Amino acid sequence: MNRFRASAKASAGTSALIAATILSTAVLSPALAGSGELCFWKSDDRFVSVPSEALYPEGIERHPGTGEFLLGSIRKGKVVAVSTDGEVRTLIEDERLRSVVGIRVDAARSRLLVNNSDYGVAEQSEPADKFSTVGLGIYDLDTGSPIRYVDLAGLRQGEKRFVNDLTVDTDGNAYVTDSLAAAIYKVTPAGEASVFLAHERFRGQGFNLNGIQFHPDGYLLVAKKSDGSLFKVPLDNPTAFSEVKLPKPLVGTDGLLLARPNELVAVTNLASGVQSNTVFKLASDDDWSSARIEGTFETGDVYPTTATINDRKLYVNYGRLNTLGTTLQNGGALAERFRIQEVSTL
Repeated sequence: MNRFRASAKASAGTSALIAATILSTAVLSPALAGSGELCFWKSDDRFVSVPSEALYPEGIERHPGTGEFLLGSIRKGKVVAVSTDGEVRTLIEDERLRSVVGIRVDAARSRLLVNNSDYGVAEQSEPADKFSTVGLGIYDLDTGSPIRYVDLAGLRQGEKRFVNDLTVDTDGNAYVTDSLAAAIYKVTPAGEASVFLAHERFRGQGFNLNGIQFHPDGYLLVAKKSDGSLFKVPLDNPTAFSEVKLPKPLVGTDGLLLARPNELVAVTNLASGVQSNTVFKLASDDDWSSARIEGTFETGDVYPTTATINDRKLYVNYGRLNTLGTTLQNGGALAERFRIQEVSTL
């Protein structure tokens, strides 16, 4: 059974901040503008069932025009659109894509940005390209037609590479986390790619830098999955990054969602031997020098990865990625149905 825990004192402070804040819908979810506080459900009986064989989705977004969910597939290397009734259609198929990991809607420019990596479990995986193939695909949000493909493999030569999550600032620059190469990449709207920040602090056991969100005050919030750290990275001086003080490490943090300037959703699953499988609501009163935990939603062993807002509700993708590798090794039957779980209303 999922459980909800929250602090009434913290919630009151959050409500006061919300009332005084004007949100930029280019970088925050429009569904949250002017809404009440985020409170998790106590049960898990609200969800969208996704009938799609071997999809194993990782990234999730909302299509602002149609209201559909967008899911990126680790196994199939494509992006599908899913209605709230569970009807599935293919939006993006591109032979260059191996595993589609993080995806990001850039509504202001009608673009969908897609991270492409290969760690050996995709239908199009090549053994020689494991932890080597990395790129950013940019597509028309409505038609799925390719706009540009940016190869990122040359940015951190000599390193294993796995581009994981991404975010977009108000100017259309994309920031991409590499979970193995201890780096954040920057890709301009013109497709110019560079290493935005690399540091030894970003190394660790297994997958490291993961969830990333642009904050409208001019910095990035970036999660390190392996040890549960959260970093604040100024766009104008990335080497001056700092660690956000948390009440405890959020080991296993995968996706981040900036709900409001002072409110962040962190989705955790499995890392460093810790099975968290919990959605956290974080809040900050000091511009993310520190943060507190205001609520949690326990998902169970479904490997939740990322979150989105749709129709004033918070949804989390249950991708079941923890079962994919073992199933392939054992020759078992791949999953035929997945879940988009509603965890809160607004």
